[in-house]
Amino acid sequence: MKFCIALVAFCFALIGTVMVSVKADHDMDVEQAKDMLRELAAECKTKEGATDDDVDAFVNDKIPDSRTQKCLAGCMQEQFGISNGKTFQEDGFIEIAKMLMKGDEKKIELSREIASDCKGVTNDDRCELAMDILNCLKDSAEKHGIELKH
Repeated sequence: MKFCIALVAFCFALIGTVMVSVKADHDMDVEQAKDMLRELAAECKTKEGATDDDVDAFVNDKIPDSRTQKCLAGCMQEQFGISNGKTFQEDGFIEIAKMLMKGDEKKIELSREIASDCKGVTNDDRCELAMDILNCLKDSAEKHGIELKH
């Protein structure tokens, strides 16, 4: 799976859902997740002055390449509770992971380890913080054997 800006899609990678799948119904799951992310991004889109293209880039796993896209990612992280605009929120990340992992204790424990690796991520610039968090999550996931591609 591409390294996903959205935590939900990131957690899908953690639970073994990949963008390229042989299961026929997987494409529907991915599209449903993308639709959900578009809906969740609506408030952040307005707040950050993002365009439909910015939201599409977010939903389609594109690394933010503009200030607006970074701020959109930051807003979404705040909305999911994994950032407070200044620091990574370990507990928020774990709560989202628990919800998405649906009781798979092995994967929840892996999420705890990844969250622990990133607990010290801080930045006074909330938009740059979003990138710092994403990079930390990616690096930690790869350290734990989960390959995420850009």
